[in-house]
Amino acid sequence: MQLDADTRLCAAAGGVGRYFADAAGLANSAVSGLQSAIVAMCNREVERIGDSAQRLDVTVTRTADRIEVVMRRRATRGSGKDSEAQGMITGVDRVQHETEAEMAITRLTKYVGEQASAGA
Repeated sequence: MQLDADTRLCAAAGGVGRYFADAAGLANSAVSGLQSAIVAMCNREVERIGDSAQRLDVTVTRTADRIEVVMRRRATRGSGKDSEAQGMITGVDRVQHETEAEMAITRLTKYVGEQASAGA
């Protein structure tokens, strides 16, 4: 989905993540945690968009072992790795930041199934 640079739209991305987590059979606390993590990171990424004409691309994918949320926006100065984000975002098992070409990419991963039990 493509979101305008408006933090009010981040709830939609969180709702998609909540649906995927619920469908994966995660516990209510894990479902809510994932939703909160998506909304928080989405808000952060939208605030980093310098131009209101730009969009934030959000893709939510479910595989057999995880739910992955990828957020892409045009990179701005200082958009490299964000070391403090991992400690600030709870509700997911992994947070990755990278810059590819002119895009800043943030990936949130929540493991489901056996990996989720091992990581809890």
